[in-house]
Amino acid sequence: MTFDEALAVPLDDLRAEAARLCRLRHHGIVTYVVNRNANFTNICNVGCAFCGFQRRAGDQDAYRHSPQAITRRLLETPGITEVCLQGGIDPAWTLDHALDLLRTIKAALPNIHIHAFSPMELEHLRRQCGWPLDDVLRALRDAGLGSIPGTAAEILVDRVRREVSGNKLGTTRWIEIIRTAHRLGIRSTATIMVGHIETWDDIRTHFGILAAIQRDTGGFTEFVPLAFVPYQNRLGRRLAPDGDFRAFEAALRTRLERLYPLARVVFDGLIPHLQTSWVKLGPELAAQSLHWGCNDFGGTLYEESITRSSGGTHGECLEPARIEALIRSAGFTPRQRTTLYGTPAPSEKSKNSALPSPCLC
Repeated sequence: MTFDEALAVPLDDLRAEAARLCRLRHHGIVTYVVNRNANFTNICNVGCAFCGFQRRAGDQDAYRHSPQAITRRLLETPGITEVCLQGGIDPAWTLDHALDLLRTIKAALPNIHIHAFSPMELEHLRRQCGWPLDDVLRALRDAGLGSIPGTAAEILVDRVRREVSGNKLGTTRWIEIIRTAHRLGIRSTATIMVGHIETWDDIRTHFGILAAIQRDTGGFTEFVPLAFVPYQNRLGRRLAPDGDFRAFEAALRTRLERLYPLARVVFDGLIPHLQTSWVKLGPELAAQSLHWGCNDFGGTLYEESITRSSGGTHGECLEPARIEALIRSAGFTPRQRTTLYGTPAPSEKSKNSALPSPCLC
């Protein structure tokens, strides 16, 4: 089904087709990963309008965490198979810092999968060191990088990007970085951020770009729609200057209710996995979205600062038992996975039953 065909289908029919395709591909199984987020710095000079996470170097609550501090936090969270490293675009952050962080983590946790460095972060590292992008990616890969997040995408339409993230890399450069990573065997997620100023035409363009990349490289592991969180950032204040977000929330819900099943039918046979986002939607709505074509529940996280800094209220952590209960409550079978959708080693899975409660955050 084409994008335009899916957009025109009545919502109930679209959901039914998405659910049919999802069950055909995944047999009623919904996966999740036991992971931990780690933010190494909140210092950033980019100034995206949708971000509440950014701090300047002189701000009282700005921070830079050392590789040793990050690693200690990971060691305090038994059973994780993945760490997702996230940070701002810190002018003082160099390729040497990134390599040191990767090597320190791998020395302590040799079997952990490191999912890190968005295209914007990679472009920053390339500019800092002056190396070709290929060499930067090879160095990171050799130091332990396993995959990269396909974030910093927002909407891959430069007109929109100029308004919501004007200082970030443009669409063409984002595509180049993702394609280069895939060519070097570094896989990535694919994302979109919706619920702000984008139109369905913009979403169509974005989908077309992702589809073209995937046909050529096969490097996307999953597609992750991300809901814009408006409550504590410049873009949110612009869209709801009176501070009343009820109309915004209703419009966002309507958009997501079509976007998820649309993604399933448009990307069927191309991008295999569709991930919901409990940290954006809340656990209950995320469970409901499993009926809209999603087959992956994301991760445990154990620490989440970026959504919370924009006013997100759905917490930092869901323990594996809670995720599995939510999946079962929606009528599906939960299954733990690795970052790249394999099955964790039995030794790792057994550790997860001993994960601390409440979540370490």
